[in-house]
Amino acid sequence: MKYRFMFALAALMLMAGAAFGQTLSLDTFANPAAVIYDPYSSGSSTGPQFTFTVRLSRRPFITKKFYLLIDGAPVYSNRNLVFADNSAVNLIVGFFKDSAYTTEILSNSNDTSTNVISGSFARFTKKLTQQFTVYPSLASGQYAPAGTYSGTFTLKLYNGAYPSTTLADSQSFTYTANVNPFVDVRLGPSMVTYSSGTYNYSIDLGDVSSGKSATFGIVIRANTAYTLSMQAASGKLSSTTTTDTITYSITIGSTLYTSNLQLKNDILINNTKGMYELVLTGKVEVPSGQDVEAGQYSDIITFTISAN
Repeated sequence: MKYRFMFALAALMLMAGAAFGQTLSLDTFANPAAVIYDPYSSGSSTGPQFTFTVRLSRRPFITKKFYLLIDGAPVYSNRNLVFADNSAVNLIVGFFKDSAYTTEILSNSNDTSTNVISGSFARFTKKLTQQFTVYPSLASGQYAPAGTYSGTFTLKLYNGAYPSTTLADSQSFTYTANVNPFVDVRLGPSMVTYSSGTYNYSIDLGDVSSGKSATFGIVIRANTAYTLSMQAASGKLSSTTTTDTITYSITIGSTLYTSNLQLKNDILINNTKGMYELVLTGKVEVPSGQDVEAGQYSDIITFTISAN
């Protein structure tokens, strides 16, 4: 009886040793694909999603629990993607565990049992890998000049149920967001907004025999360096029924542009990299005392914006 008892004890120790010899690990995965972020969109920019795989080295004799979190910035609500052109500018990204983007995966400094990815391998299971999906999202309305933004984060795998502190494996990855250049200019009345502006705006001065003036607005939207220029078709008001012309001037902001052909290719703004939404007030003025035949006189002023 003594020998049989010792044999049973040795077998039990062997089984226990096999159970504790299992290893949890993360399969190597590529950096997620870059997301295109539109700072003018009213909705969040989501995706592309990315996946990772948890692997167990051998079949478990008892249920093997684990959980994962994502470290990076000091707190999850400040996970920064840093602007390549200016380290003081950044985008905040969130990593979510569900496709509805309701539960964010937290970091070591503020994790909870709800905000980590938890999983387990059932005892005696033959399936030794599990795949999980991460759903990135960038909130709308962030200040984001055109360019590339990136940040490095660490996926951490822990042995045991939350809040175990036994780190089994980790893998760093880089997440990147690209903001495409955008420049646009629109016209309208002096109180114009970007949404109310148009690409063609007419000003009717009426009877200009005693002089006339009218105001208008120019609204600029850009997320990169840009040049705004102004060009007159002729620099004078002309008519199809007479060879007479009427001189006029235009004031943009506080700068006066006379109609003596100084309007040709005048650069109004040559700006540096940044993000802009700007409204300029313009005024067109016809001096009195010009002796011309009656008729309809007009000129076309073109405002052009281009990315630098």
